[in-house]
Amino acid sequence: MSLWSIWGDAAEFIVHPDPEEHHLSFVFVETGTFTSRYADEPWLAFEAGLIVAPHGIARQVRFNESWRVLIAQMPRAALTAFVPQLPNAVSAFPDRRLLDQAMKSFLTEVIDRNESTSAIERYAIEQLVMEMGGAVLLDRLGTGGVHGSPRAVLRDRALAVIAQQGADLSLTPSRVAHDVSSSLRHLQSIFAEAGTTVAGEIRRQRARLARSLLTDSRYDVLTVEQVAQRSGFGNAMSLRRALHDVYRASPRTLRSGRGQ
Repeated sequence: MSLWSIWGDAAEFIVHPDPEEHHLSFVFVETGTFTSRYADEPWLAFEAGLIVAPHGIARQVRFNESWRVLIAQMPRAALTAFVPQLPNAVSAFPDRRLLDQAMKSFLTEVIDRNESTSAIERYAIEQLVMEMGGAVLLDRLGTGGVHGSPRAVLRDRALAVIAQQGADLSLTPSRVAHDVSSSLRHLQSIFAEAGTTVAGEIRRQRARLARSLLTDSRYDVLTVEQVAQRSGFGNAMSLRRALHDVYRASPRTLRSGRGQ
């Protein structure tokens, strides 16, 4: 994960991404407006707000006045646990929602401190930023419907139940539906609109919990079986399969790759 605060005067530059890297960038435009285009396509204007940009897309950017942006670049693999499908094109959101503003404020505080941090602080900051980024993606791209619509609200309530109770071995799609006062068939149809299932989101949440335990050195004393129990899987085999599907990683690689 990388964080930057960049500013300047009127300028034009070309973004040349590294095709070997697989990141997603959250770009908060604090001041200034700009235009951007791909290859020889028409220039598109963007106002201050939030831009979610996948890596690997070359583009031209032109600022016509003084500007300042805040950028958080995160690995795509870590964000797949939050939404069924990550965006493959640039998404711009001129309005600033509560989650966007909270993430921007936290990033600004982290960057402005400009002081050395301990290993525990760095780990905590990375986890918090990742969770914030995932929440923003879920809010912006993962509802599968109009923001604030009854179906979107019901799905958000179900996701909140899953987030709160994912580590509970007894949590099932039927119980999630019961907790949000819905039939399972109706809830499944809402999740299907976003290309996922209630069971799939429970599994995704448990994978996220397991990854958090495996990448935190404080839990190195736990066996893989114990991590599986704590994250709601019940057995190590189910845990390994979920980590492979969501993160393309094993418990061992997550632990050995800590800090990379």
